[in-house]
Amino acid sequence: MKLMIVAGEPSGDLQASHVAHALTTRCPDINIYGMGGDMMKEAGVSLVIHIQDSAVMGIAEAFAVLPKFIKKQALLKKHLREKRPDALLLVDFAEFNTPLAKYAKSQGIPVIYYIPPKAWAWRPGRAKKLAKRTNVIASIFPFETEFYQKAGANAVFVGHPLVDFAKTHISMRNARQKLDLKKDTFVIGLMPGSRRSEVQRILPIMLKAAANISQLIPKTEWVLPIAPSISEELISDCKKGIEGIPTIKIIHDETYTAMRAAHLMLVTSGTATLETTCIGTAMIILYRTSWLNWRIIKALTPLEHSGWPNLIAGKRIVPELLQSELSSESLTEHTVELIKNPKIWDAQQEALEAVHKQLGEPGAAERTAQLVLDEIESSRHPTQ
Repeated sequence: MKLMIVAGEPSGDLQASHVAHALTTRCPDINIYGMGGDMMKEAGVSLVIHIQDSAVMGIAEAFAVLPKFIKKQALLKKHLREKRPDALLLVDFAEFNTPLAKYAKSQGIPVIYYIPPKAWAWRPGRAKKLAKRTNVIASIFPFETEFYQKAGANAVFVGHPLVDFAKTHISMRNARQKLDLKKDTFVIGLMPGSRRSEVQRILPIMLKAAANISQLIPKTEWVLPIAPSISEELISDCKKGIEGIPTIKIIHDETYTAMRAAHLMLVTSGTATLETTCIGTAMIILYRTSWLNWRIIKALTPLEHSGWPNLIAGKRIVPELLQSELSSESLTEHTVELIKNPKIWDAQQEALEAVHKQLGEPGAAERTAQLVLDEIESSRHPTQ
C-alpha cells in the first residue's frame, strides 16, 4: 500500500505527522512518501521534498517563492504519474495543494484533503471545484463541513486536531505556583506570534500597553510563553526605547501552563487563539501586518470577524483589535475594561467553552487515517 502526503508548512507538517503515525500503527507495511518536514520524517514518511523553504507570511510574500513552488509541483506530479500511490493525502497549504488535487484526480488517484482551503472565508467558488477534485474532505470545523457539503463535496467532520493537544490538567493555582507567580495578582499573558515579522509589529505595542496597565493596575503580573522560532534577543530588541515595562517572565516549553495561570491572554490572531480557547482563558485578539497584505486581505475576505473564536461562534465574543485599531492606547483600554468588569470576563469564558465543544472530540488524526484507508479500500474494490 502506497500513500503520498503533501504538507507545506510547519503546522501542516505537524498534523500530517500525526496522521502518518496513525496510519503506520494500523498498517505497519504502508509506504508513505511525499512533501513535508522533520516531524513527518520522524513519523516514517520518506520525503521527496523538504518544506524548509516553503513557509511564507502573507499573500504578497508568496509571489517571491512562486517559481520554487512550480518546480516542486512538477516533481510531485511526476511521482504521481510514475510511482502511482494508492491515494493522495493533502494537508492544508491550499494554493499549492489544490492544483495537485486536480492532477491526481485526472490520473485516477483517490484524493483526501485534510484541513481544506478556507473557501468559506474567501473565493467561495473554490468549494465546488474542490468537490470535483476530491474523494473526501476531512474537515476540522462543523460549519466548514456543512459549507463543503452544500457545494457538493463528500465532506466529513473529523474534529479539530488541537483538541488532542491543547490541554492541561494542572489547576490555575498550581500553574501559578509552577511559574512562581504570586497568589493575589491579575496575570496577563502575551503571545505576539511565532513569526519574526509578527513579533516586530505587535510586541512593542503589547509592551507599551503593559507599561500603561501596570501603572493603572499595579497588582498585575506578566508572562510571555515564547515560540521556539522566536529568540530572546528579538524580544529584547522590541523593548528598546519603551519606558516603564513591568517584569515579564519569559516561559519556555510551558505554553499551556502559562495560559492556565493567566486570567487574560493578549494573543496575535491565528492558531494560538484556538489554543487559548481550548485552555479556557479569556483573551483579546490582535493583528497587524504590512499595508499591502492588509489591503489584499480586506479585498479578498469579506468576513465580519477575524479571530477563530468569533468565526466559530458566529458573533463577537472576544474583542478584536486589528491593523489601525491596534494601538497601545486601545489595548490598554480593552484590557483594563476586562480586568475591572468580572461579568464581561466570565461571559467570555462561558462563550469560549461553548466554542470549545464545537471543535469535536479527540482523535482527528485517527479518524482522518481511517478515511484514507477506506478510500484506498474502496478504490481497490469498487462497488459493482
